[in-house]
Amino acid sequence: MAASDDGPVSAEFIKDLVLINELVASEGQLGPTLRAVYDSEDGGAVQSTFLEGLDSYTKRMDTEIERMCNKYYQGFIDSIEELLQVRPGASKLKELVVEAGQGLDQSGEALLQGTDDVVQWRTTQRNILLAIEALTNCLPVLKLFCKINTQLAAKRYYPALKALLELENVHLPRVSKYTFAQRIRERVPLLRKRVKAAAHDELQDFLASIRDRSGKVGEAAMKQVLSSQNAKISDFSEKEMPVDLCASDLADFSALYRTLHIYQVLGCRHECEQYYREERKKQVQLVLQPVAKLDTLPAYSDYFFQIAGFFLVEDTVLSTTEGLIERQWADEVWESAVARIAGVLEIHLSNCKTSETICSVKELIALFNQTLQGYGYNVGRLFEILLQVRERYTAVLLEQSHETFGELMLADNFAPVMVHTEEEYRAIADLFPFGDRVFQEAPLPKTFPFSGIVPAIYRQLRDFIDTSVKFVSDLDLSHTEVDELVRKATNQMLSRVVTVAIFNYIERCSNPLHLAQISVNATHLEAACAELERYVSSITHSRDDEVHVTRLHGATAFKDVRQACEDKIYAILQAKIDEFFDLGEYDWTPPEDPGKASDFVYDMLAYLTTISASLATILRDVAKSVYIETCKYINRKFLALVQDDTVKRMNMNGFRTFGMDVEMCEQYADNCPLAAPGDALCQDIFAPLRQLADLVLKWDWASFLDDAVRVRKYPAVRIDVALGAIVKYDDTEKKSFLFKSSDEKRRGREKEQIIKRLRALADGP
Repeated sequence: MAASDDGPVSAEFIKDLVLINELVASEGQLGPTLRAVYDSEDGGAVQSTFLEGLDSYTKRMDTEIERMCNKYYQGFIDSIEELLQVRPGASKLKELVVEAGQGLDQSGEALLQGTDDVVQWRTTQRNILLAIEALTNCLPVLKLFCKINTQLAAKRYYPALKALLELENVHLPRVSKYTFAQRIRERVPLLRKRVKAAAHDELQDFLASIRDRSGKVGEAAMKQVLSSQNAKISDFSEKEMPVDLCASDLADFSALYRTLHIYQVLGCRHECEQYYREERKKQVQLVLQPVAKLDTLPAYSDYFFQIAGFFLVEDTVLSTTEGLIERQWADEVWESAVARIAGVLEIHLSNCKTSETICSVKELIALFNQTLQGYGYNVGRLFEILLQVRERYTAVLLEQSHETFGELMLADNFAPVMVHTEEEYRAIADLFPFGDRVFQEAPLPKTFPFSGIVPAIYRQLRDFIDTSVKFVSDLDLSHTEVDELVRKATNQMLSRVVTVAIFNYIERCSNPLHLAQISVNATHLEAACAELERYVSSITHSRDDEVHVTRLHGATAFKDVRQACEDKIYAILQAKIDEFFDLGEYDWTPPEDPGKASDFVYDMLAYLTTISASLATILRDVAKSVYIETCKYINRKFLALVQDDTVKRMNMNGFRTFGMDVEMCEQYADNCPLAAPGDALCQDIFAPLRQLADLVLKWDWASFLDDAVRVRKYPAVRIDVALGAIVKYDDTEKKSFLFKSSDEKRRGREKEQIIKRLRALADGP
């Protein structure tokens, strides 16, 4: 400190001054300052300097204190005196304070005791209120939880789910701090699963029950439509039931609605929709596949009841629920069902053998169409199914008609119908359109040109047309379409049944007279087809002069019948001629001249004469054609005899018999009763035989070998036939050349020359 007075301030002085100021300014924490003094590198010098500085500072402060005391001493003395004057009052005041304190202590003890009681009661009251509040919050949770379990046990799942949602969202958050609330919250997902599983089971039960009730629903709906039409289907159902019921009356949909609401509340409605649609698709496949064979009307009724019920249930679901199914989905299921129905009907109707059943099935399908159409389903393809049913119906009618027409053919006597009274005449004239005015005006008794089978066939055709029109009358077709369908069906009857039955009889028939009458019958049936066309137009309400795509094929069909009759007559007579020739055993080498024609030729020509005369009374044109054809066939048979390879030898006696046989045939041809005067009907038919017989009998080979003479004299004899005859000709017994006469030797040499020249002519230039 002295350095500051005597000379310049040194660094050590400044440092000590700083340390002393820090020591003075510190509020009781002297350690850091003192540590700085004693921890310096030059500890002894620093400490000494610091102590010196501290002593100097202390002395300065003492001087300052003394100066300050001297300045305020008198004021201090005055204050002391005042304090001495106040002391007695302070003592008294102290006594009063002590006395008041003692009283206050006594009063405070009682107040403190009361306060403790109040605090205790207030604590008890708060605890009671807290307990009441806790019970108020917990009791509804417990009651609601018990209620949920009770509802689940009673299978009231939708109320249980609503209560569960209330418990979870409203009550449990209020008691979340309690352990039992945590336990209940842990059970909530399990309860949800339980409700969902129960709802799923209920949905399954509903699907099973609605599957069983679908038939009743469909039956009620179809009967309601039938009742509105005042119509009736025979054997429609064995059970009577009200017809004013709807699907919701016969089936309980509440389970479905509950299940749908439960799934919606659970947030998984799409699962319900998907499961419902999948199961219903499976059910419709079962419905569309009949369990048993469809062979009776009740079986078909049950089949269509089930299908109708299924789609009516879907229509109810579509209209009473939102989004469970969609119209597009229902239409897709319907379209696939229609295709399946068509396949089922095609299979089962193909085995149906009675037209009555098919007709009833058609009426049932039509009713099914009207029922489903009333609920908005597109039934266009079902009308196509009805057309397929019509085709099967026509086929069954044709099958049944086969037997009918076969019996008619067997029952007919194939003799023209004779009537003796007006009643008999009207019975046929009213049934069959025979418009011959001359015949109508002829007196009784009179004979129709046809046999009894003609009006019978015409009546069957009319009945078939009536039945066909009745079948297609309610198929929603135009008059033109009905007319075309009936005409096609009638053509099938003509081509597949009527003509087939006639052809079958023709094939078995061996009586030419019956065949001739069948040909006459076919002519009149062909003429009656025009009347059938007019009849079809009248009952189908189409114009008779309208250009139809389809015409009745009666002309073609019955023309074929007539041709078949003629062919069969030819075949029968040819077979009979073959029989005569086979039984005749033609002898080409008789030892003597018989002097007459062969016996079988007499018999054959007598038979043919009788047949021709009988045929002429029935069908003159056919008889004339038969007469000509039999002559030609006899000619061919005799030529075949000449060329028969089994015939190795012919003699002159044999050719003489051959010549007389030819002469008999020529007489038969010339005496034809069917030929008009001057009409050479059978002229020159036997010319080949006559010229061959003359050639051999007259031994006129020289003329035959001359081309010019042959053309004029023997134009009908073929060279190969003449060659065969000369080769087989041998009028001598089998003996050595040395024992033959000179004429025999000469004729033998001529024969060899003739054969050589004929072979040359046969081989050509």
